[in-house]
Amino acid sequence: MENTQFVSVIFPTLDRGEILVNSIKDILKQDYPSFEIIVVDQTEHQEKEVIDFMKSNPKIKYIHITKKSLPHARNVAATKAKGEILLFLDDDIRIKDPNFISYHQRNFKGNVGLVGGRVVSDFSLKAPDYKETGKLKFFGLKKITHFDGIRKQEIDHAPGGNMSVYKEVFKKVGGYKEIYGGNAHLEETDFCLRVKRAGLKIIFEPKAVLQHLQYQSGGCRVQDIYELRYWINHNYVFFILENYGKLVFVMLAVRQFFWALLSAIKRTEFKMFKVMFSATIDGYRDYYA
Repeated sequence: MENTQFVSVIFPTLDRGEILVNSIKDILKQDYPSFEIIVVDQTEHQEKEVIDFMKSNPKIKYIHITKKSLPHARNVAATKAKGEILLFLDDDIRIKDPNFISYHQRNFKGNVGLVGGRVVSDFSLKAPDYKETGKLKFFGLKKITHFDGIRKQEIDHAPGGNMSVYKEVFKKVGGYKEIYGGNAHLEETDFCLRVKRAGLKIIFEPKAVLQHLQYQSGGCRVQDIYELRYWINHNYVFFILENYGKLVFVMLAVRQFFWALLSAIKRTEFKMFKVMFSATIDGYRDYYA
């Protein structure tokens, strides 16, 4: 029987008041009969109107934490969740279809442990028909996303801001790894690989579509280009060492060296090279610390 599993819809949030409220309102319009909303707020001083809104609806469980970390916030929410299924969303999204939760839930049968939904930047854009979505190739050195595609298929990794997973699977694979710092680049990809190694399938469900507003402030958004490149390189080292080992790390380090060099030449400055390649070295040291 469909639509019987209790779903915990999880919103980690940081410094996004009004847009978070709008995202939650879209979930409250869902036709799905049994769900809760868990908000883990890392905002230091959240607006009173936002907190009052959270506390005014019995479906919403509001949790405030001081540590600013996306994977940590997701892990905290999972420990408080009552649902059989955990549905992780970003805090700057819009959803039109009242069957959004149902589209996720209906895929949980057989050997499916995780479901990824479609993510678009604008609902009005023509839907691309990619052959491949959510694939990892060449030992994780090539990452195909295409999460705005329309083909339902089995995938290797799913978008972190539109992803559902059995709670028991979440616990079995150890949740999100909090070693992914800064913008938490690749934390969801690492999580997905552990689900696959547990022998479970990951399905891309294009019907479960949302618009990601890509709000330019708050969340784990990094504005500074140097800081952004640092965390992308740093976290990629973690990801490769954790999932593919030292031999592939050597290939990654070579690639990151040339990326850093080309970036520095393009910007005609040495600082970019220093920041990017030092991130590779720091990532290696931090991983084995």
